[in-house]
Amino acid sequence: MTIDPKNCDLVIEIGPGLGGLTKSLLKLGARKVLLIEKDKKFIPILRKLQLTYPNQIEIINADVMNYSFASLTEKKIRIISNLPYNIGTKILTKLLLYQYTDPKFDKMTLMFQKEVANRIIAKKKSKTYGRLSIISQYMYECAVSFDLKAKCFYPAPKVDSSVVTFNYLNSSLKPNIEVVQEITRLAFGQRRKKIKSSLKNIISEENLIKKYKLNPDLRPEDLSVEDYIKLSYLYEKG
Repeated sequence: MTIDPKNCDLVIEIGPGLGGLTKSLLKLGARKVLLIEKDKKFIPILRKLQLTYPNQIEIINADVMNYSFASLTEKKIRIISNLPYNIGTKILTKLLLYQYTDPKFDKMTLMFQKEVANRIIAKKKSKTYGRLSIISQYMYECAVSFDLKAKCFYPAPKVDSSVVTFNYLNSSLKPNIEVVQEITRLAFGQRRKKIKSSLKNIISEENLIKKYKLNPDLRPEDLSVEDYIKLSYLYEKG
């Protein structure tokens, strides 16, 4: 299993459902598993599993979008989930924002629809490269571990899926993630424009050349993740 559950203080499973993956995590040596399940109908089933592992399972009946990770005291946490397609990127963004404020999630193994996974791992100059690529790769090394055809599930969804592994990058250069979000929003909000146009309300063409050492005629997809991190860092420093 890519998450290696025995080598951390806590595994958080978002949306465990019937608990099949939970059992695998515990058999593979997870010391403690926190289950965050929104659907009440699964809670009695998970409670029965908890009786088998009374000191290792904690169950939270809540929407993860409303859950505060600030209550966690463990220092090394790993997250695993088959994220709902309709809000997968919103949940990922929440996890990334929290990781910036309190870096505890050293590894995440998350399943998305394949199109979203391709956006997460995309590199510059590709059609799928954009804000999600940069925000994800800002703090994590992201890679697709494997793909899953729609027929692997019942009922089968209309799209294929991919499992993405996120390994935390402990870099010293970490501009405020909200600054990164704002700069990428402006840049990719006008994707076909050159950055001298899309960023003109916050950075002059002269400063792009002299201060940021960037060609103002580049388009948003021409800048690497590292370029956006450096740009955000220098902008934040003023």
